[in-house]
Amino acid sequence: MKAEIEQLKELVLDEDFTSLQNLVNEEVNLMEILKISHKELQHSNFLAWFFNPIETHNLGDYALKEFIKIYFKENQYQNLGKETGLSVFDFIHLDFDDLEIRREYKNIDLIFLSRKNQFCIVIENKIHSPEKKGQLEKYRKLIEGKFSDFKHKIYIYLSLEDQQITESEQDYYVQLNYDHIIKLIEQVVSSKRLKLADKTKFVFEQYLQTLKSMLNKNEEIEKVAQQLYKKYKSAFDLVFKYVPNSNSIWNKINNLVQNEKLVIPFKSNKRYLRFQPKFLHDNIQSLRDYGLLTTDNLTDNWMFLFEFNIQNNQVTFDCKIGRGEQQLREKLYDIYMKHKDVYTEVAKFKGLIGWHSAFQKQILSSSEFEDENINIEQLIEKRFRELMDKDLPKLIEKLKEEINGCR
Repeated sequence: MKAEIEQLKELVLDEDFTSLQNLVNEEVNLMEILKISHKELQHSNFLAWFFNPIETHNLGDYALKEFIKIYFKENQYQNLGKETGLSVFDFIHLDFDDLEIRREYKNIDLIFLSRKNQFCIVIENKIHSPEKKGQLEKYRKLIEGKFSDFKHKIYIYLSLEDQQITESEQDYYVQLNYDHIIKLIEQVVSSKRLKLADKTKFVFEQYLQTLKSMLNKNEEIEKVAQQLYKKYKSAFDLVFKYVPNSNSIWNKINNLVQNEKLVIPFKSNKRYLRFQPKFLHDNIQSLRDYGLLTTDNLTDNWMFLFEFNIQNNQVTFDCKIGRGEQQLREKLYDIYMKHKDVYTEVAKFKGLIGWHSAFQKQILSSSEFEDENINIEQLIEKRFRELMDKDLPKLIEKLKEEINGCR
């Protein structure tokens, strides 16, 4: 204990620690000050203002057009939406100067209407809450009845991070997360052609900062924090020992991931703790040869997604097919489907839409958390070791067989 306390003293006087504190202070923005950054209503209000072509930002229909263009470019130019969706060739003929935006119409978060184009977008917006039972089907059927004559009816499930939605609605809803919004706003802010007013640019920058903070996308903070943790691990572990239980689960798993030789920590936040198997990094060329990678690194690769979902005092581990080029995702999907005995979740959902679950393991249930006779930390460590020693090697082995077999 004496050594840990000495290291804690050294930590709080470290210049990097002071720098980290300053970086965190810089992250404070208007939405945080007003305590509204995690409220869906305020995010929906911002999006309604942002996409409205007659609002004071003077963007016209630029925001909506670029929102659609980004989707096309990141999804191999496939249609936005399903049977009643929008193709690239349809899109290039449209303008949205008559765009009408409805908020909370029949409880639908956002509806974009362009009557001259027979065009409608429904957006169900989620920050932290999941889909409510029957919600998406109800909204879709309402729109199909109300705007049955519209040629283009597009249903979007927008969430802060990827979420699972009702299987039956996966054939209708396009799943997007707030990375899409971040890219769009960054494009708006950096555009020299738009010539934004200073006050308008300030609003966009504040909102952009809010989203990046919520998604832990401040790369400078991430880098400094990781350096400090490696340097003062014992001191951080001492701090984690005395934090409330709601945080100690995250801290315990984070500690296990950080010290596990089989994995490399990946982009995480307060709900999702992620890693990438070291096997992937050791076999980049084989992955490229097989057609599962197009670059020489995995730094920003979300397709191979391994994550702990930590919420409401329960934890599940998921192996998923995340975002990426559709052709590459389909190759990975085919591998997982070929080995359904190991990737036991992959066949439960129809088609490859949005993110796709392949394997799941419960690490901690809410009933176990509430059981006073269970040592939570010991149970988490036990199941983490089972995951690392038994489950993960099986998942990796099947992938290894496939990519080595292509030689």
